[in-house]
Amino acid sequence: MDVSNPSLVVECPRCGLMTARFVDMCRNCGYKLWPSSVMASAAFKAWRAVDPEHRSEVSRFDLDYPVPVDDLVDYDARAHQLGIHVSPNSNWPFVICFGLLFLSLGAIPFSGTTRIVLAVIGGVIFLWGVVGWVVVDDSKMFPTDGPGPEVHH
Repeated sequence: MDVSNPSLVVECPRCGLMTARFVDMCRNCGYKLWPSSVMASAAFKAWRAVDPEHRSEVSRFDLDYPVPVDDLVDYDARAHQLGIHVSPNSNWPFVICFGLLFLSLGAIPFSGTTRIVLAVIGGVIFLWGVVGWVVVDDSKMFPTDGPGPEVHH
């Protein structure tokens, strides 16, 4: 077997169809290309061991070398091209939900002091989250110190 040949296909001696080099039978006519699938697999392993850098991604059933695909997508840029507004990442909704958890725990019939303490803690965390999301994130996203005067409509 010629391991220096980089080709993945071979022409079937009976039908002439280009078929995978390391399969035991032609896909078109069923002509036996290798004596057994064990020999075909061993030949493929020997062929791949000669140049593992380029041949490591190839299967013995492939007809062509795999083409590397760059499937990295910048969703923010793509949304901007399509005119879609994507909200920036924020952790404040989690803080708000955490405050709502404590507020809802204050509704469970515990003793009066426990309910008040839970409601106060939940209210403080909830308001902290709302202020952080509305004031802090919006001031970072829409800064007001622009070059021109502020116009009210």
